[in-house]
Amino acid sequence: MPAISDALELLTAQHEQIEDLFEQVRQIGDEAAFVELADKLSNHLALEHELFYPAIAAHLSAPVLDELCAEHAAIKQILAELSFMPIRSASFRGKLNELGNLLFGHSAWQEDELFTAIAEAVEKDELARLCDRFYHFDAPAIAA
Repeated sequence: MPAISDALELLTAQHEQIEDLFEQVRQIGDEAAFVELADKLSNHLALEHELFYPAIAAHLSAPVLDELCAEHAAIKQILAELSFMPIRSASFRGKLNELGNLLFGHSAWQEDELFTAIAEAVEKDELARLCDRFYHFDAPAIAA
């Protein structure tokens, strides 16, 4: 049985993991940490896009859903650009700061507003079933 059984708690835990990896890359320029960050972030965005957003779409306005998808696209674009830059370069640092601004703003809004609204609108057992779907979507990435 997975340790986390609520979809919102799992997404929050992923945010924390991604933010920790981001800080590791930012502070020490660790290439292995960047590869792990890119993998975890890509998996997290896919999970949100493929499972979470469709599951909560009835509780979101079209403009909010459009904004979330636009943020995902921007994060993916910057991540792709970073993948082709030397990790110790000034251009990498600038792009990494851009990524950080997007990531921290995106996750803060989700945790402070979106997750609160969804927790009030969606039954606990539905969040548990959604969490189970998350584990089946990408169990190795979630467990790591």
